[in-house]
Amino acid sequence: MISSKPLLPIDRIAMTVMAGLAIVILILLWSGDRTLPQVRDFNWQDRTIGAEDTAFTLTFNRSVDRATVEKQLQIQPPLPGKISWAGSRMAYTLANPAPYGNTYKVSLQGAREALGNKRGKEIVPFQGEFRTPDRMFAYISSAEGSRGRIVVYNFKTQKPITITPEGLVVTDFKVDRQSQKIIFTAADAKTLENRQPAIASQQVYSVSTGVAPRNADGDRQFTPPGKLELILDNREYQNVKFDFSPDGNKIVVQRVNRTKSSDFALWVVSLDKSAPPTKLKQSGDFVITPDSTEVAAAVGQGVSIFPLTPSQGSNLDFLPKFGNVLSFAPDGTAAAMVEYNSDYTKSLFVVTNQGIEQQIFKTNGSILDARFSPSKDLIYCLATELKTQGNNSYEEPYLTAIDLKTQKIVMMMMLPIQQGIQMSLSPDGLAVMFDQADKGESTNEILQGSSNGILWLLPIPPNIRELTTPVKADRLPLSGWHPRWLP
Repeated sequence: MISSKPLLPIDRIAMTVMAGLAIVILILLWSGDRTLPQVRDFNWQDRTIGAEDTAFTLTFNRSVDRATVEKQLQIQPPLPGKISWAGSRMAYTLANPAPYGNTYKVSLQGAREALGNKRGKEIVPFQGEFRTPDRMFAYISSAEGSRGRIVVYNFKTQKPITITPEGLVVTDFKVDRQSQKIIFTAADAKTLENRQPAIASQQVYSVSTGVAPRNADGDRQFTPPGKLELILDNREYQNVKFDFSPDGNKIVVQRVNRTKSSDFALWVVSLDKSAPPTKLKQSGDFVITPDSTEVAAAVGQGVSIFPLTPSQGSNLDFLPKFGNVLSFAPDGTAAAMVEYNSDYTKSLFVVTNQGIEQQIFKTNGSILDARFSPSKDLIYCLATELKTQGNNSYEEPYLTAIDLKTQKIVMMMMLPIQQGIQMSLSPDGLAVMFDQADKGESTNEILQGSSNGILWLLPIPPNIRELTTPVKADRLPLSGWHPRWLP
């Protein structure tokens, strides 16, 4: 006879729980998946996105009725774009960068899951949010008490912040892609008081802007404004011009030996000091490519494109008909180049990375600058027209927008007559800034303190291609020159 021990109370509880779970599992298997369809991930949630961010994604936890999602998706303020799909992931690609200084809400309500011929369940209502950076720019002040110093201005707070120290007169600067740092050249104020040219004594520095990092994490700490660092001194070489790589890791500086004028060349400087400065080659004007690996420079009778690291090889390309490169499209697929014609006119060309050359503009004056719109279908060109009055000749500057598809040229505005006028296109492509000397013809007079700078903001109308009258610029309540938008 086999005897069995009586069940303990804990055994009875365990058996009851297991039986209950088995019943629940059977019910679920019989009734199917009861979880509701919903958005599982929104990759821009609570992020600050810039002009380089072109698409967001919504990932769903199951297959959805794409037509209902596309119909019910709402973005406020509106952002035109197009939708594409990969399984249960939807991508929304913006037609243009999101305008800066806004907060955007993405909502989805009333869409349904995909369920064959049956009416699927309604997707759980979703609302996400992201923002763009404040509209900000930097300029060189000409105001009393801060003349020659870099000032950062935020349109939202309307508070200018001076970030470079007294005693340094800034001659040029460029902003890094994340707006965290500015590289600049500057001369000692006492040198300029003695009427010595700034180019002979300027050194290269970096300074923090004080702009908070986007989407900061543990690896990116906030740096207060005004943290200064000397990058290149002027003891052995004069520092003439420079460019700042888009990735923020290198600068290229045109330098001239103080004791041997034939020794002038481009130098590559690593900002993290991982390698000593490296001499490249002699050249004229130059621009670093958007991928930060090459430099396009005027060399002899043409433009040469060569790597920043000499070990990568020799020249990658040589374009003999062009005199210099003004800028690249944001993605590096095209460049704006100038040809100097035999009849003393200048032509603006767009040259693609496929080798296609297209002349889009010609003038008897000068082509000072040209910038691609973020969508790459327009170029904003700062140029001059040579005019004669009596025995005197002068160049009258103006700003145009050129449609790259139709080559239609739209006159946006005639600008003040002066030398050294400069422009800057906002990262969202919605405005242009330019400067003006309030007297005299050169911004050198601003450096010397005998003139003040005026800053202008020119909004770009949405119907720029159909524009028939000049755009009105707004004068800013600031005194300075050399405006540059923060990316």
